[in-house]
Formats: sequence, C-alpha cells, structure tokens
Amino acid sequence: MLESTPHRRNSFMPYVPIGGTPYVDVEGQRLLMMSGYSYLGLAGDPRLAAAVNAAVDVYGTGAHGVRALAGTTPLHQDLESEIARFTEREAALAFSSGYAANVGTIGALCGAGDHVFVDKLDHASIVDGCQLSGATVTRFRHNDPAHLDARLRAAGTDGVRLVIVDSVYSMDGDVAPLPALREVCDAHGALLMVDEAHALGVIGKTGRGIEEHYDRTVRVDIKLGTLSKGIPSMGGWVSGTPDLIYHLRYGARPFLFSAALAPAQTAAAAEAIRILDAEPQRVSHIQAESGRFRTAMADAGFNIGQSTTAIVPLIIGTDAQAYDYATTCREHGVVGLPVVTPAVPNGMARLRIAITAAHSAEHIDTAIEAFVAAAEQRVPAGE
Repeated sequence: MLESTPHRRNSFMPYVPIGGTPYVDVEGQRLLMMSGYSYLGLAGDPRLAAAVNAAVDVYGTGAHGVRALAGTTPLHQDLESEIARFTEREAALAFSSGYAANVGTIGALCGAGDHVFVDKLDHASIVDGCQLSGATVTRFRHNDPAHLDARLRAAGTDGVRLVIVDSVYSMDGDVAPLPALREVCDAHGALLMVDEAHALGVIGKTGRGIEEHYDRTVRVDIKLGTLSKGIPSMGGWVSGTPDLIYHLRYGARPFLFSAALAPAQTAAAAEAIRILDAEPQRVSHIQAESGRFRTAMADAGFNIGQSTTAIVPLIIGTDAQAYDYATTCREHGVVGLPVVTPAVPNGMARLRIAITAAHSAEHIDTAIEAFVAAAEQRVPAGE
C-alpha cells in the first residue's frame, strides 16, 4: 500500500496532457512525461481528431451491437484492411482490446489436449488466455530457444502445439530472438504466435515489428497487438491467413460476444496506421533517441537491463525505493512511473521509461539530467 502514502503517490495519478507537447499537468505542475506509451507521438494529432469527428458525425458515439449482428460498419472493414496491409498479411480482425485479442485467439486455437509454450516474461493477457483455454501450459526461460526446445521434446506430439512470445517485452525493452525461435518451432511442428503490442511503430525500419526487425528473414504464423500504444486509440488486432481470421471470427469468444469497437476509436486507429506508413521518420527518431538515452543512462551508472528498444527500465531495487525515486524525479520535473511487484520480481522494481516520437533531443537531454540529479539525492527507502 506504499502508493497511498502522500509523498509516494505515483500510481493511478490523473494526468492532463498539454496539447502538442510531451508534457502533462499534474495538480497544476507541468511535468515532462517519460512513461507514456504513445510511441509515435500521435495522441492529439489533428488528423486523428478530424477522423474521429467524421466518424462520430456518421456513426454516433457507440457500437450498435456485436460484429456478427449490427456492429460491423465500413470503418471496421477499413481498419482491418489497413492492419492486414501494414502487417503484411492477407487478412486481419479488430478486437475491443489487446487483452481480448490474446485471450480470444489462444482460446480459439487451443483447448484440452493441446499444449501452449510461453516465455516466462510473456504479458499477463497471454498467460490468462492460456489458462482459460484449458490447454496444458508450459513456461520456458526468457528468450532461451534451447530451453524451449527441451520443453517441446518433453511434451510429446499430441494435439496443437503453440509457442507464444512478445516481440518487445514491456518491462525490460528487449526483443525476442525470432530466428532461433522459428527454427525450434519448425523442428517440432509448432505454431509461433507473436504479440507485437510494444513493437508496432517501434522496431523495424518502418515500424512493422519483429519480422522487419530481422530483415524479414523469418515469418511468424500469428501476429497480434494493440491499438492503444504506438497507435493511440483503443482495441486489439490479429493478422494472418484468411482461414485463421475466418476461424477467429466465429471461434474467438471475446470477439464474437463483445460489442464492436466504437466508431471513434476505429477511425482513429485506421488513420494512425496510414500516418505511420507515410511518416517512417517517426520510427527512426524513436530508435535514435532511445539509443542515445540508453547509452547516457548506462554511462551514468543506471541498471537498464537488456533493453535495446524504446522501453528503458531504470531498475532501482525495492518497491519503496522505486516509489521514492519516482517522487524525487517529479520534483525535478519529469514523470517516470514505478513498476513494482508483482509485475516484476522482488528487488527489481523500476521506473519504466518510454521514448516517443514526441520527445525532441532537447526533451531527452532534460530527462537525462533530471533522472541523474534525482538519483544523486536519493535517500534510503522508508525515511
């Protein structure tokens, strides 16, 4: 309950964005936001606002039912076409959230008698989807293809075998070793599913995710992600073959039995994908500035783990130390939000920093100076 203590109140705080900038207002204080997930800097973009307004003018403010009944509109078809095109697949399906996309896809593909293999650090939505599916769930060591190979050998050959990894891991900012994972899956006849939630717009030369990151030398069987991070809307998506998408339309319960994605969010997401496609310089900016930030923080003595992406953990120690450090950072004008147990192991609490296209080089310099200055005045936890 540390966050309920006034000077440690860093979680669930209301942030008001200051339009056109990476700054936010917190109780009248102007702070540089360094933990937001609008990677592409498109939140508040007037082109998205125009798309939203046009959608609301025609379709209203909410969905009119589930997609199989009155809920499907041309906006949904447009969005799914944009997702399929951008992710280099034949077809796609839009869900009400990234969480629903994972739970629904896993449940539609696997059940009793099947076997799912998940990286130890996979997102909670993947873990929940596996547990709800009724399939046998086996974890393997993080980014360890050899351990996955051993797990697959021990599991036998009965039923569907599905391997699921994140492209970019949300707590550590490292990337899955896709070529080696693909080789292991092929050797065992296993399907490979990858969650691109923190990869779309972030890795790959044009932000197309992990396949582009590895120069398209390998291909995954099932791609999915969110529409609420690099794409600043709401929802989730899955892309793949027409047969896969047809199966999910009727077999993914969170899709079939949930209201359709609202018109405003659907239109915003489609427009954001088009902008990303037309403005790849946003991606190169993220990659360049995040590299500079990682180097500066490591040189200053921070533990940034294995990060190679826009997510940069500043690993502090105990939960109390992370809360206190975040508070000190606010006093220096920056927001770095703490991630504590159970989201990370004991002793590995951190500030999770996200570099975005909205951060100029000057903003990054300001953040570096603030994080270093705050670290220099840290006091022992609990004082």
